[in-house]
Amino acid sequence: MKFDCVKFSGKVDYVRHTDRISGGYKANVSIDGAVIPKLQLTNKFYEELEAGENVTLYGVFKNKSKKEENDGFIYGLEKESGEKMFATHYRYQVPIFMAFTAAIAFCLTFVAGWFASILPVLMLFGKDDPNYMYNTTVFATIEASMVAAFFLWRAWLMFSVTADPESWETIEPATLSSRFSKFYK
Repeated sequence: MKFDCVKFSGKVDYVRHTDRISGGYKANVSIDGAVIPKLQLTNKFYEELEAGENVTLYGVFKNKSKKEENDGFIYGLEKESGEKMFATHYRYQVPIFMAFTAAIAFCLTFVAGWFASILPVLMLFGKDDPNYMYNTTVFATIEASMVAAFFLWRAWLMFSVTADPESWETIEPATLSSRFSKFYK
């Protein structure tokens, strides 16, 4: 769930090794000699990227310690002419998906947490307490709410950072490329 929103600029060397995915392509893009692998592009961005053109790309990338697991998607593109394009559907689609995930996580954690909380509640309040079912339900609700709140927090973070892509950190393509495994280059 750790991701960075960055913008990087340079001359597009090539767009290769494309795989068709739902709504676009997964490709290796070379900018200023630095290969950025496993990059998801919408159909529109794929068609707009031309070799030899200077562009600024706005991307959202995973930043995991295992380089094989990192990937990212292009959120925006600014061409040499100054024309800017953004995949605004990501701004809403990703948080909605994460909110849906939060609801599922709440339900699963509530059920698992309820069964896992019975023994600690009995030990904490005593076996003679007639409200142990109520107390267990309260504990399970709190546990499930904390899990759901995590997903909702990440959804809000994604929604808020995509509001102003110009404020994203600028990074060199070579630095971004170093986050990925050499295997994919």
